[in-house]
Amino acid sequence: MIRSPLPGFILHCELPDQSLCTDESWKTKKDDATRLVSDSEWDFRLGPQFLSLNENVDGRLSDTGWNTIQYNDGSWPSAILGSPQRNMSPMLDPRRLFPREIPALPEVPSRFDKVVTWSPGPISGSAWQSLLSDSTVVKIPPNTTQWVELESSILTTGFLDLLCTFGGDNSQAPTIELLCSECYEPPMEQVTSRTKGDRTDFQNGRLYGTTDTYIAPHGTSHYTPFWFRTFRYIRVTITTKNRPLTLESFTYRDTHYPLNVRSTIETNSVFIKKLWTISLNTLQNCMHDTYEDCPFYEQNQFAMDTRSQVLFTYLVSRDDRLARKAMQEFYASRREDGLVETHFPNPGRSLNIPTFSLFWVLMVYDHMVHFGDEALVRRYLGAIDDVLYYFDRRINHLGLVGQFDLDCWAFVDWVDGWRAAGKGFKGLAVPKAYYERGTATYHTLIYAYTLLKASEILEFIGRHDTAKEYRNRQQALIQAVNTHCFDPTTGFFFDGPAALGEQSQHVQVFAVLTGCVSGIEAQRLLRRTVLEVEKHGLAKASLAMSFYVFRAVSEAGIYEECWDTLIRPWRTMVANNLTTWAESESMMRSDCHGWSATPLWEIGTEILGVKQRSKEYLRRVLGEEDDAAQVRINPKRGLVEDICADIVVGEDEGDMIHVEWNLRSTEETCSGSQ
Repeated sequence: MIRSPLPGFILHCELPDQSLCTDESWKTKKDDATRLVSDSEWDFRLGPQFLSLNENVDGRLSDTGWNTIQYNDGSWPSAILGSPQRNMSPMLDPRRLFPREIPALPEVPSRFDKVVTWSPGPISGSAWQSLLSDSTVVKIPPNTTQWVELESSILTTGFLDLLCTFGGDNSQAPTIELLCSECYEPPMEQVTSRTKGDRTDFQNGRLYGTTDTYIAPHGTSHYTPFWFRTFRYIRVTITTKNRPLTLESFTYRDTHYPLNVRSTIETNSVFIKKLWTISLNTLQNCMHDTYEDCPFYEQNQFAMDTRSQVLFTYLVSRDDRLARKAMQEFYASRREDGLVETHFPNPGRSLNIPTFSLFWVLMVYDHMVHFGDEALVRRYLGAIDDVLYYFDRRINHLGLVGQFDLDCWAFVDWVDGWRAAGKGFKGLAVPKAYYERGTATYHTLIYAYTLLKASEILEFIGRHDTAKEYRNRQQALIQAVNTHCFDPTTGFFFDGPAALGEQSQHVQVFAVLTGCVSGIEAQRLLRRTVLEVEKHGLAKASLAMSFYVFRAVSEAGIYEECWDTLIRPWRTMVANNLTTWAESESMMRSDCHGWSATPLWEIGTEILGVKQRSKEYLRRVLGEEDDAAQVRINPKRGLVEDICADIVVGEDEGDMIHVEWNLRSTEETCSGSQ
């Protein structure tokens, strides 16, 4: 299901012996009870408006029981067919149906875990807790306002279910407000910018979020918002008039993409265990009908975020159905300039981040490496070349990628200080050199990095000449970066040509990943980049880019040296009692962002050292024999004293690699079916 400029009818059912068509036999009626909360009512302290799906529902206007078989719809008018199709016209309907690519999302009945705090008055905390355990109801007295704050043990997504009974006249109907929040945070009135610390500190913090409002009619009624909500905490506020309200139950139906998590770990390291479980919860909360950057805010499928999330999914499950769907959706979003949309599905065009199209190319590359599906790769070849050609057209006189079109955003990363004056939204998260020097080194390097991976895609399908062309283009870019963007005095790469004093972790990392520097020089560069970032005044990569920092130190052979420094932000989040990983260290907004689930990959492929590649990739690209091992194991045992893990490496039930060691003993085990 997606946000769309046109309304659409979606039905999920099982009809083994009936045909189904949308004709005049359907009945329709406008829902006069529901009003979406308008943008003018938005609390901008939460940031820009997102989703716009919160509701004000007047249950007195609802058709109770309309979705039951017994309901009498005799007063409902018949549907009117609307279509652009006409006689002697080639016009078609704007949509085309095709089989669903992913399984239906389950809705699992769930209960809140505990009562956190409640309003003073006649209703005790134990009474509220009994409501949660389904042992008693709660009766709200007349002419009062009562509230309670409830907690789910972990942040989750689900459909809220409220059941209540009101015995009075509709003119005296009570109002129920449901505020969903990710955490407790310091009162916004007391701070100049949003800050967060201990997410469970209800004594000093408040809940902020979006609110659904329900007016309960006479009788017993059930309210559930149309769309799922994201929450760890919920504040329920009930205001009655001259008659009481009985709250019968308040639960939710947990919903996520039905990911079959097959990889597991056990360890006595509390921190490593938390890294795994919190990362897994973060990933699953960002998977529904699409991958999402975050479930509480935009719920957008961004190409950069999705590339990382897809890899994390492969590691824990090997389920590639949502990944295939994501690749196809970005492919369907192709623009006239050769790029794909930055986030998609999307009801309309928005500022495009050109480099995000490169991450879509990397998604195709990753699938090739893990699954070796030639048909999938061939389908996207033309679009891949179009994306790469967009960047090739922007090579300037220095041989570097220059500036993008005016409807594009040169986004790199959410870095403090990267804010160009007078550029509005397009000035955010962009290195100063982009506007001051006409180019940002990162854009050249991420293009070069993608060319390197795309050359392997072309080798995979046997187009060796094009693969060679991509490698030649990549080498030319590296030469240009080394010529114009390297400072021999400091030993760092600039954020732009001759951009004195402007250096970032991002550029040093991708200089290593693209081969601008290698061997001992790469190690020396990355030690200073990671371990001495403040000393040298480098702009620091956010959690979004941490995946690539880890990849660079791994490639340079200094992963274990840098582990404690790189994993520090996650230690801080554990100390602050998060149950999902936050969007950023400095930008206190989302508490659940899929790109921050990087520890899944680090534990699986680096600490456990399990790296898998498809047989076809090994044979066609690396030139290895057909009997070459598809899984290589090279653990970093110095990072955890003991661990016992099973990592999925194939689709069959037995396709698992078991890795186990305990440094207090002499035993270690590596076994598996492949």
